[in-house]
Amino acid sequence: MHPVRCGLLERLTYPPAVTSSWLAPVPASLRWLFVPVVALAGIILVRVSLPPPTEIDYGRVLFWIIVTLVAAALPVRLPGGVHATLTTAPLLAALFDQGLANPFGVCWVAFIGTFEPRDLRGEPKWYGTLFNKADFVLSAFAAWTLMTLTDSMFMFTPNDPFGVLVRLVVAGGAFAIVNNGLSMLANSLKTGTPLSRVWALSLSNVAIGLVSQVPLGWLMAEVANKVGLWAAMLFMVPLLLARYSFSRYTETRDLFYGTVQALSQAIDAKDGFTRGHADRVSRIAGAIARELGIPEREIEQIELAGLLHDIGKIGIEDRILMKPARLDPDEQELMRRHPIYGASILEPSAALRPLVPIVLSHHENFDGSGYPQGLKGEDIPIGSRILIVADTYEAMTSDRIYRKAPGHDRAMEQLNRYKGTQFDPVIVRALHTCIQRHGQDEFEANDLPPINYETLAELRRRLAREPLVRDAHAS
Repeated sequence: MHPVRCGLLERLTYPPAVTSSWLAPVPASLRWLFVPVVALAGIILVRVSLPPPTEIDYGRVLFWIIVTLVAAALPVRLPGGVHATLTTAPLLAALFDQGLANPFGVCWVAFIGTFEPRDLRGEPKWYGTLFNKADFVLSAFAAWTLMTLTDSMFMFTPNDPFGVLVRLVVAGGAFAIVNNGLSMLANSLKTGTPLSRVWALSLSNVAIGLVSQVPLGWLMAEVANKVGLWAAMLFMVPLLLARYSFSRYTETRDLFYGTVQALSQAIDAKDGFTRGHADRVSRIAGAIARELGIPEREIEQIELAGLLHDIGKIGIEDRILMKPARLDPDEQELMRRHPIYGASILEPSAALRPLVPIVLSHHENFDGSGYPQGLKGEDIPIGSRILIVADTYEAMTSDRIYRKAPGHDRAMEQLNRYKGTQFDPVIVRALHTCIQRHGQDEFEANDLPPINYETLAELRRRLAREPLVRDAHAS
């Protein structure tokens, strides 16, 4: 899962450089966006600075630079590698500050004030840092331009409440669209992640908190103009509270996904042959869902269900679960209960409850011959129809304790043979398209820690080969 960015959103994020970050070339995937954005920002900085404004309060410019630097020094790493900062409020405060020579002031505050401590560490690399600064300059200039055009069109007076509201919407909207649009596009290009997924993973859940910085920025400017610059510093308190809420959201989400990962690995801990099965099923299911154009919110649930689809096997006896041969009919009947057990395990959790229908029905066949409810066709949740295809493909392309993997060609042959009976034909075609586009190895990589213990299956095989050791264990 995956990056975005600051102010009203986040920053272009990359892993720490192995070699000097100043030597790294701009990736080809980013070059077509990087060059025009940086060039346009440079032109704007030159244009607003030459000739310089006749009356510049450099002390005021320095004040907003310092406030913005303080806000930029407290980033929060959001899911997907995104770093959210609180620079939107002070930048918009500089924009709304009547004592600042704008657009000169706000553009230079946007360029200098948004440097972060991690920029000095080479995180992101030089081109990421430069792109982020250029993005802020373009965002600030776009906000100033539209606000100026609005003022000239409607002739708002300074104390007109409706005029203030319109300025907030216009300036805040322009800043947000440019700032977040460029940053999400850059992260999407860099990571190969769809824009919709970048938004869903990183920003959608904290968007309200980020947007709330727009009126806060206006309020900071009003206080600075009517009370004094020192009073604007008091607004660092609500900014710190906003940062705290972002960090708590991130910690809670990390705890939730960590718990899901731990549950999904509970079965893997018994048998090295199924190591990573749930993780691969989740990846395959997510790819199929994206190919079908399913919204990212639903895809996230399908991926979570993929991680937990076999959690009900905790309730299956080891003699059945670990049997190194085909199951007998009575054992098959017991094994068929694992979707019911899985649904029962997930049901008490409010966060996991939306996954219950998907997990319960992930062995339902398209023609109604599946279990445990015998659902048919469109009555089967779309997530379950995706999971059964992903589960089958993963099982047939991975080794098991009782057989070697039949392989990709055999897996696709079986999926096509039974589409319309066991599998939804639309989903089988979507999987085929995914594999054609990305290759057969697309779903192999995972971030699971290595097994550094003897699994139950390995122990049983060793004891079968070493009778004396087995008898010693028995005694």
